[in-house]
Amino acid sequence: MSPEAESTGLRNIGPTSARWLAEVGIDTPEELRRVGAAEAYRMIKAWRPWDVTLILLWALEGAITDVDWMDVTPERRLELRREVDEA
Repeated sequence: MSPEAESTGLRNIGPTSARWLAEVGIDTPEELRRVGAAEAYRMIKAWRPWDVTLILLWALEGAITDVDWMDVTPERRLELRREVDEA
């Protein structure tokens, strides 16, 4: 995602998250939606294992669904963790 990601209106995506997404080849909101939160998180985690926490996973999901990362439901968080772990 380009540095302009903040201006795209994607919730939860600040300059650092946008840079990390770009580093793994996710350059547009559409690409993030296509890849999905769990896969994008895994890609970034593989690239920057020392920087990434689960908050990024919730933030990516929130960006895709247009909710604050803190409002991602516990059930959805569990589903996302399973997706990440199964891959």
